[in-house]
Amino acid sequence: MPSTAIPEDRDPLILAVDSSATASAALIHQGTVLAAAETESTHHHAEVLTPLVNRVLAEAGVASGPDQRLTHLAVGVGPGPFTGLRAGIVTAQSLGFVWDTPVLGVMSLDALAYRAAEDAWRRGAEEFIVATDARRREVYWAHYSTVGGQFQRLHGPFVTAPGDVTELPVYGAGAGLYPEQLHVVEGFDHTVPHAGDLGLVAELGLRRGRGLVAPEPQYLRESDATIPTHLARRDG
Repeated sequence: MPSTAIPEDRDPLILAVDSSATASAALIHQGTVLAAAETESTHHHAEVLTPLVNRVLAEAGVASGPDQRLTHLAVGVGPGPFTGLRAGIVTAQSLGFVWDTPVLGVMSLDALAYRAAEDAWRRGAEEFIVATDARRREVYWAHYSTVGGQFQRLHGPFVTAPGDVTELPVYGAGAGLYPEQLHVVEGFDHTVPHAGDLGLVAELGLRRGRGLVAPEPQYLRESDATIPTHLARRDG
């Protein structure tokens, strides 16, 4: 028997997935993460996301088919690496199509900011940065403020060298990679966006009528994949 009973009401029941860094899935209802699953790997997102989704639905006792009771799907739109980010968005869009359920986009850095905002407020930091690994010795980052533990994005997202990040406390694994250049916050040097936080941001966005975006990827730069020169010439 599932340990979590979901009340029969009209409040959003949101399945969230994110693959901007690691792959994760979570089920959210009334400000609570009912079930969550993740992998620490930054590879093979396409292979692991569907099993993660099935796991969280089974744990919460929600059917994984046309009769499921989900009201929305939420997906992290990045920024993130091309292949991994695409896996999460394609998974969410496919499930949304099959289940006839609307898909909401949430910026993955906002999910990280949701987790960081209360800590920043307690530390007396009115503004802060969140950053994730963008590879190529760069980071994805955005600039936030916090009021009473609630975050608001002021600027970004960006992809730059660590030395170009605004000089504020930095939350996230991006800061942990470059501790000599960024003011990394202790305890958050390995933190990446997670579907649980992302789903909670989506729930807030539905309630407030803002903060949600189209479920389309934010790459911020071109894919690492290139067309071989001889094929490019032929196409031209």
